[in-house]
Amino acid sequence: MDENDLKRYTVILGGGSGILFQPLDETITYILTAKHVLYKDVKDGRGQKIGEELIEKINFSYSNDQSTSIEFEIKKDENYFEHDVADAAILVLKENLGFNQIFVDERATGFDGFSLTGYPAIKRLANDKYDRQVINTLISSNTDLISLRLFIDHLDHSQITGFSGGGIIKTNGDSLLLVGIQSKTPIGDCHGEIQVVPIKRFEEIVDVYDLSKLVPSYLSNIELLINSIIGYNETLPALKPKLQIAIRKQFEQVRCALNSIYSSNYVKKLSTSVTGIKSKRFWTSFLEYALIISLLEVDGVDEDVLSKMNLTKKFIFSDSSKDIYDLYSEVLLFASENISDNCQVLLATNQIPNSPNRRRMLASEVNLDVSNVIDIETIDRVQTSSKIKEIIHLKAIEFDCINSNENTLNQFSIQQFEDILTEIKRLVYEFFNN
Repeated sequence: MDENDLKRYTVILGGGSGILFQPLDETITYILTAKHVLYKDVKDGRGQKIGEELIEKINFSYSNDQSTSIEFEIKKDENYFEHDVADAAILVLKENLGFNQIFVDERATGFDGFSLTGYPAIKRLANDKYDRQVINTLISSNTDLISLRLFIDHLDHSQITGFSGGGIIKTNGDSLLLVGIQSKTPIGDCHGEIQVVPIKRFEEIVDVYDLSKLVPSYLSNIELLINSIIGYNETLPALKPKLQIAIRKQFEQVRCALNSIYSSNYVKKLSTSVTGIKSKRFWTSFLEYALIISLLEVDGVDEDVLSKMNLTKKFIFSDSSKDIYDLYSEVLLFASENISDNCQVLLATNQIPNSPNRRRMLASEVNLDVSNVIDIETIDRVQTSSKIKEIIHLKAIEFDCINSNENTLNQFSIQQFEDILTEIKRLVYEFFNN
């Protein structure tokens, strides 16, 4: 990916701009834009503005054929969806245009390398109407709006008008990252400051209308997730590279499409909070869970195997900051659905418990807090929680199973990674059956 791809993913949309985005549904393409681009002023008989209304049609053009306009008939809540508050909207094209190397990034800081892309008014009569303005620094940000400063701080009105709906976007190896969409441009000259609607507002549109998901950046390259899993910074230094080679080889047995899992209903029940499943930590932990299950399964792991194993070795993610005992009590209730007798809960958290007896705890040792139990569903979970044998922190397998046997594993040479894997599988099997 290079600067030409920033242009390729940016379209002319009426008097503004838009960004092409391939969601998880491979039969459609989105145009992400600013909502106000799709509205026109309503005036009274004297020409005074009395309101705004959604337009019925809009023309758009691709970057490689800017002189050809394609008419799009707007049907609200059918092929057009807007945020109820934010200046954010999504148009849905019923075709796959192949723009599948773009991913959303929810960052609120660190905008080095990002640019504003679009089609300003001053270039609308040129053969190439596209322009790009490089981001200099972050001015401020909150959940509603990001204020950024451009490197060029003296753009006049015609040089910035038309960028509305354009993306704050950058190249990222073989992909693009999108953090937001340019909102309304200033009435006067632009003094280097632009207002941006965070990409999170577009994700909210997707959630409200149950549209196909926007793909997060951490699913764009599974290698990044694997690298964070096999850091092994607490492992014997001489063993570390041997483990990394062996486990990387084992990852070949994890045959799961994270993009597919990301869009499934199954994954929603694996986190104690709605925000959890959108975090990079969740997906790193889920992949580590899949790795652990693959060490127990002879024929490797796919989505069907994970679904089956979740009955007896249930994965749960929590981003709660509660004390570990209070957290375990909460997890006992949350995990008590669709489980088998003697279920072992594999829990991933933001903070790793610092001692082995806190990383693995029998369910019978957890004081179940039922003081707030009022609804039938939770009462049912109190009953089914008795099926849970124990709660095991996900990192217990690394710290209390592998690292505690590191001298044994270190006897193998780096070329004997198959033997290392065989020994790890034996240790993991014994750990869960101890």
